[in-house]
Amino acid sequence: MKIKHLVPILFFCASLISTLLPDIYLSAARPARASSVLVIAHRGGIFPDIPENTLSNFRMAIQQGTDVIEVDLRSSRDGQILIMHDETLDRTTNGSGNISHFTLEELKQLDAGGGERIPTFVDLLKIIEDTRAKLLLDIKKGPLLNIGKVITLIEQYHCSLDVIAGVRSLADLDSLKKINPNIRTLGFIGQPDQINLYIKAGVDIIRLWPDWIDENTELVTSLREKNVPVWVTIAELSDDVLTRLLKYGVSGFITDHPEKLRMMLEKMDP
Repeated sequence: MKIKHLVPILFFCASLISTLLPDIYLSAARPARASSVLVIAHRGGIFPDIPENTLSNFRMAIQQGTDVIEVDLRSSRDGQILIMHDETLDRTTNGSGNISHFTLEELKQLDAGGGERIPTFVDLLKIIEDTRAKLLLDIKKGPLLNIGKVITLIEQYHCSLDVIAGVRSLADLDSLKKINPNIRTLGFIGQPDQINLYIKAGVDIIRLWPDWIDENTELVTSLREKNVPVWVTIAELSDDVLTRLLKYGVSGFITDHPEKLRMMLEKMDP
Protein backbone atom coordinates (compact mmCIF):
# COMPACT_ATOMS: atom_id res chain seq x y z
CA MET A 1 0.00 0.00 0.00
CA LYS A 2 1.32 3.48 -0.89
CA ILE A 3 2.00 6.00 1.88
CA LYS A 4 -0.51 8.50 0.43
CA HIS A 5 -3.23 5.84 0.78
CA LEU A 6 -2.08 4.90 4.28
CA VAL A 7 -2.27 8.42 5.75
CA PRO A 8 -6.11 8.74 5.71
CA ILE A 9 -6.39 5.32 7.33
CA LEU A 10 -4.03 6.33 10.12
CA PHE A 11 -6.01 9.50 10.78
CA PHE A 12 -9.24 7.47 10.91
CA CYS A 13 -7.72 5.02 13.41
CA ALA A 14 -6.45 7.83 15.61
CA SER A 15 -9.89 9.42 15.58
CA LEU A 16 -11.56 6.12 16.46
CA ILE A 17 -9.19 5.51 19.39
CA SER A 18 -9.83 9.01 20.75
CA THR A 19 -13.57 8.32 20.86
CA LEU A 20 -13.06 5.07 22.76
CA LEU A 21 -10.59 6.26 25.40
CA PRO A 22 -12.06 7.43 28.71
CA ASP A 23 -12.37 11.20 28.80
CA ILE A 24 -10.34 11.41 32.00
CA TYR A 25 -7.20 10.43 30.09
CA LEU A 26 -7.83 12.72 27.17
CA SER A 27 -8.60 15.69 29.43
CA ALA A 28 -5.58 15.27 31.70
CA ALA A 29 -3.93 18.43 30.43
CA ARG A 30 -7.10 20.31 29.54
CA PRO A 31 -8.53 23.18 31.60
CA ALA A 32 -11.28 22.12 34.00
CA ARG A 33 -14.79 23.36 33.21
CA ALA A 34 -16.14 25.59 35.95
CA SER A 35 -19.46 23.74 35.95
CA SER A 36 -17.73 20.45 36.81
CA VAL A 37 -15.65 21.80 39.70
CA LEU A 38 -16.47 20.68 43.24
CA VAL A 39 -17.26 23.32 45.87
CA ILE A 40 -15.99 22.22 49.29
CA ALA A 41 -17.19 24.22 52.29
CA HIS A 42 -14.30 24.70 54.74
CA ARG A 43 -15.59 24.18 58.33
CA GLY A 44 -19.09 24.06 56.87
CA GLY A 45 -18.77 27.46 55.22
CA ILE A 46 -19.46 30.95 56.51
CA PHE A 47 -23.05 32.17 56.08
CA PRO A 48 -24.63 35.39 57.42
CA ASP A 49 -26.16 35.00 60.88
CA ILE A 50 -25.41 31.26 61.06
CA PRO A 51 -22.64 30.10 63.45
CA GLU A 52 -19.90 28.07 61.78
CA ASN A 53 -19.59 24.35 62.43
CA THR A 54 -23.13 23.99 63.72
CA LEU A 55 -25.99 21.79 62.51
CA SER A 56 -27.77 24.85 61.08
CA ASN A 57 -24.58 25.69 59.24
CA PHE A 58 -24.31 22.22 57.70
CA ARG A 59 -27.96 22.19 56.67
CA MET A 60 -27.53 25.55 54.95
CA ALA A 61 -24.48 24.30 53.08
CA ILE A 62 -26.46 21.30 51.84
CA GLN A 63 -29.48 23.45 50.96
CA GLN A 64 -27.33 25.76 48.84
CA GLY A 65 -25.87 22.91 46.84
CA THR A 66 -22.40 22.63 48.35
CA ASP A 67 -20.78 19.48 46.98
CA VAL A 68 -18.65 18.57 50.01
CA ILE A 69 -18.64 19.77 53.63
CA GLU A 70 -15.22 19.86 55.30
CA VAL A 71 -15.18 19.42 59.08
CA ASP A 72 -12.58 18.98 61.82
CA LEU A 73 -13.04 16.15 64.29
CA ARG A 74 -11.81 16.44 67.88
CA SER A 75 -12.33 14.47 71.07
CA SER A 76 -13.86 15.46 74.37
CA ARG A 77 -12.25 14.38 77.63
CA ASP A 78 -14.52 11.33 77.77
CA GLY A 79 -13.68 10.24 74.22
CA GLN A 80 -16.73 11.55 72.34
CA ILE A 81 -16.06 12.79 68.80
CA LEU A 82 -17.09 16.41 68.26
CA ILE A 83 -16.89 18.90 65.40
CA MET A 84 -14.76 21.94 66.15
CA HIS A 85 -12.31 23.81 63.95
CA ASP A 86 -10.24 25.34 66.74
CA GLU A 87 -8.45 23.44 69.48
CA THR A 88 -9.92 25.81 72.03
CA LEU A 89 -13.48 26.96 72.77
CA ASP A 90 -12.75 30.66 73.03
CA ARG A 91 -13.46 31.93 69.50
CA THR A 92 -16.69 30.11 68.63
CA THR A 93 -18.43 29.47 71.96
CA ASN A 94 -19.11 31.19 75.26
CA GLY A 95 -16.65 28.79 76.91
CA SER A 96 -12.90 28.93 77.35
CA GLY A 97 -10.09 26.41 77.28
CA ASN A 98 -9.09 23.31 75.32
CA ILE A 99 -12.00 21.23 74.08
CA SER A 100 -10.25 18.02 75.19
CA HIS A 101 -10.36 19.16 78.83
CA PHE A 102 -14.17 18.90 79.01
CA THR A 103 -16.66 16.05 78.90
CA LEU A 104 -19.41 15.90 76.30
CA GLU A 105 -22.01 16.77 78.92
CA GLU A 106 -20.05 19.89 79.89
CA LEU A 107 -19.51 20.92 76.28
CA LYS A 108 -23.18 20.52 75.45
CA GLN A 109 -23.97 23.26 77.99
CA LEU A 110 -22.06 25.83 75.91
CA ASP A 111 -23.55 28.20 73.37
CA ALA A 112 -21.90 27.86 69.95
CA GLY A 113 -23.79 30.93 68.72
CA GLY A 114 -27.49 31.71 68.45
CA GLY A 115 -28.35 29.00 70.94
CA GLU A 116 -26.64 26.31 68.85
CA ARG A 117 -24.64 23.55 70.55
CA ILE A 118 -21.33 22.02 69.57
CA PRO A 119 -22.35 19.15 67.27
CA THR A 120 -21.06 15.63 67.64
CA PHE A 121 -19.85 13.62 64.67
CA VAL A 122 -22.90 11.38 65.12
CA ASP A 123 -25.19 14.44 64.80
CA LEU A 124 -23.66 15.19 61.40
CA LEU A 125 -23.66 11.58 60.24
CA LYS A 126 -27.41 11.43 60.87
CA ILE A 127 -27.86 14.40 58.53
CA ILE A 128 -25.59 12.85 55.92
CA GLU A 129 -27.39 9.53 56.18
CA ASP A 130 -30.64 11.26 55.22
CA THR A 131 -29.29 13.57 52.48
CA ARG A 132 -26.33 11.63 51.04
CA ALA A 133 -24.27 14.82 51.11
CA LYS A 134 -20.50 14.32 51.07
CA LEU A 135 -18.02 14.97 53.89
CA LEU A 136 -14.30 15.73 53.97
CA LEU A 137 -12.87 14.89 57.38
CA ASP A 138 -9.84 16.52 58.98
CA ILE A 139 -9.23 14.16 61.90
CA LYS A 140 -7.36 15.81 64.76
CA LYS A 141 -5.92 12.68 66.31
CA GLY A 142 -5.12 12.40 69.98
CA PRO A 143 -5.03 9.90 72.86
CA LEU A 144 -8.83 9.51 72.73
CA LEU A 145 -9.36 9.93 68.98
CA ASN A 146 -8.02 7.61 66.31
CA ILE A 147 -8.94 6.70 62.74
CA GLY A 148 -10.43 3.35 63.75
CA LYS A 149 -12.92 5.04 66.07
CA VAL A 150 -14.00 7.44 63.33
CA ILE A 151 -14.44 4.66 60.77
CA THR A 152 -16.54 2.60 63.19
CA LEU A 153 -19.09 5.42 63.34
CA ILE A 154 -18.99 5.97 59.56
CA GLU A 155 -19.77 2.29 59.02
CA GLN A 156 -22.46 2.29 61.69
CA TYR A 157 -24.34 5.03 59.78
CA HIS A 158 -23.66 3.45 56.37
CA CYS A 159 -21.77 6.48 55.09
CA SER A 160 -18.57 4.86 53.79
CA LEU A 161 -19.23 6.03 50.23
CA ASP A 162 -20.18 9.55 51.35
CA VAL A 163 -17.00 10.32 53.28
CA ILE A 164 -13.52 11.42 52.18
CA ALA A 165 -10.97 11.07 54.96
CA GLY A 166 -8.11 13.55 55.02
CA VAL A 167 -4.74 12.06 55.99
CA ARG A 168 -1.55 13.84 57.00
CA SER A 169 0.82 10.87 57.11
CA LEU A 170 1.50 7.71 55.14
CA ALA A 171 0.92 5.72 58.32
CA ASP A 172 -2.59 7.14 58.64
CA LEU A 173 -3.26 6.42 54.97
CA ASP A 174 -2.11 2.83 55.38
CA SER A 175 -4.25 2.37 58.51
CA LEU A 176 -7.35 3.73 56.85
CA LYS A 177 -6.95 1.63 53.71
CA LYS A 178 -6.56 -1.52 55.81
CA ILE A 179 -9.62 -0.81 57.97
CA ASN A 180 -11.98 0.22 55.17
CA PRO A 181 -10.66 0.51 51.59
CA ASN A 182 -14.03 1.82 50.39
CA ILE A 183 -13.49 5.17 52.11
CA ARG A 184 -11.82 7.61 49.75
CA THR A 185 -8.79 9.53 50.98
CA LEU A 186 -7.34 12.98 50.47
CA GLY A 187 -3.70 13.72 51.16
CA PHE A 188 -3.12 16.88 53.20
CA ILE A 189 0.53 16.79 52.13
CA GLY A 190 3.08 19.06 53.76
CA GLN A 191 5.35 19.57 50.74
CA PRO A 192 5.06 18.99 46.97
CA ASP A 193 7.88 16.44 47.06
CA GLN A 194 5.56 14.12 49.03
CA ILE A 195 3.12 13.74 46.13
CA ASN A 196 4.56 10.57 44.61
CA LEU A 197 4.86 8.86 47.99
CA TYR A 198 1.15 9.38 48.66
CA ILE A 199 0.16 8.27 45.17
CA LYS A 200 2.17 5.06 45.50
CA ALA A 201 0.45 4.46 48.85
CA GLY A 202 -2.96 4.68 47.16
CA VAL A 203 -4.31 8.13 48.05
CA ASP A 204 -7.34 9.12 45.96
CA ILE A 205 -7.10 12.94 45.95
CA ILE A 206 -4.26 15.38 46.62
CA ARG A 207 -4.73 18.79 48.25
CA LEU A 208 -2.29 21.45 47.00
CA TRP A 209 -1.82 25.12 47.82
CA PRO A 210 -2.23 27.69 45.02
CA ASP A 211 1.31 29.06 45.43
CA TRP A 212 2.75 25.56 44.89
CA ILE A 213 0.89 25.38 41.60
CA ASP A 214 2.01 28.86 40.56
CA GLU A 215 5.60 27.85 41.20
CA ASN A 216 5.25 24.59 39.25
CA THR A 217 2.33 24.49 36.85
CA GLU A 218 3.11 20.87 35.91
CA LEU A 219 2.04 19.60 39.35
CA VAL A 220 -1.65 19.45 38.45
CA THR A 221 -1.06 18.12 34.94
CA SER A 222 1.13 15.29 36.19
CA LEU A 223 -1.46 14.30 38.79
CA ARG A 224 -4.34 14.37 36.32
CA GLU A 225 -2.34 12.12 34.01
CA LYS A 226 -2.20 9.66 36.91
CA ASN A 227 -5.98 9.96 37.36
CA VAL A 228 -5.55 11.76 40.73
CA PRO A 229 -7.83 14.81 41.19
CA VAL A 230 -6.34 17.99 42.65
CA TRP A 231 -8.15 20.12 45.21
CA VAL A 232 -6.86 23.42 46.59
CA THR A 233 -7.56 25.42 49.72
CA ILE A 234 -8.24 28.92 48.45
CA ALA A 235 -8.36 32.06 50.59
CA GLU A 236 -8.66 34.66 47.83
CA LEU A 237 -11.82 34.37 45.75
CA SER A 238 -11.16 36.39 42.61
CA ASP A 239 -11.90 35.76 38.95
CA ASP A 240 -8.18 35.92 38.11
CA VAL A 241 -7.22 33.29 40.68
CA LEU A 242 -10.07 30.96 39.76
CA THR A 243 -9.43 31.27 36.04
CA ARG A 244 -5.75 30.51 36.50
CA LEU A 245 -6.35 27.44 38.68
CA LEU A 246 -9.07 26.14 36.37
CA LYS A 247 -6.69 26.49 33.44
CA TYR A 248 -4.17 24.33 35.29
CA GLY A 249 -6.87 21.69 35.87
CA VAL A 250 -7.83 22.02 39.56
CA SER A 251 -11.10 20.15 40.12
CA GLY A 252 -12.07 21.11 43.69
CA PHE A 253 -11.91 24.30 45.75
CA ILE A 254 -11.97 24.34 49.56
CA THR A 255 -13.30 27.71 50.69
CA ASP A 256 -14.91 29.51 53.62
CA HIS A 257 -17.42 31.03 51.18
CA PRO A 258 -19.02 28.21 49.17
CA GLU A 259 -22.04 30.16 47.93
CA LYS A 260 -19.89 33.02 46.62
CA LEU A 261 -17.61 30.51 44.89
CA ARG A 262 -20.60 28.71 43.38
CA MET A 263 -21.95 31.93 41.88
CA MET A 264 -18.53 32.91 40.48
CA LEU A 265 -18.10 29.51 38.84
CA GLU A 266 -21.59 29.63 37.30
CA LYS A 267 -20.68 32.87 35.54
CA MET A 268 -17.48 31.44 34.07
CA ASP A 269 -18.87 28.72 31.80
CA PRO A 270 -20.53 29.85 28.56
